[in-house]
Amino acid sequence: MLEMPSRTIGLVGAVLLLYTRPALAQQPTAEAVQMQQMMVPMMSQMAAVMLESTLTTLAKPENAERLADFTKNYYDALLKRGFTKEQALQLVAAIGMPRPMAAGR
Repeated sequence: MLEMPSRTIGLVGAVLLLYTRPALAQQPTAEAVQMQQMMVPMMSQMAAVMLESTLTTLAKPENAERLADFTKNYYDALLKRGFTKEQALQLVAAIGMPRPMAAGR
């Protein structure tokens, strides 16, 4: 069984909370609770499929090479902009692997 990252679990929980949350000062209806219970397995399965797809894509050697190119180019660009080697290395290490941006960002 795949282990779900805490970020994914948190995202699924937030979506479920926002989706099923009734108006303020109201208790959740039985229908909302039932809908939430039905959605959790589906959302978990979707997250697992997305993670598996991401890992499959990242495992391809050509993608590792592209990520290495990006990382080197990013480091070089930081140096060109006036960052010290130590600062640039810290930034590159902190950023890690580029991720797709969330919608609306």
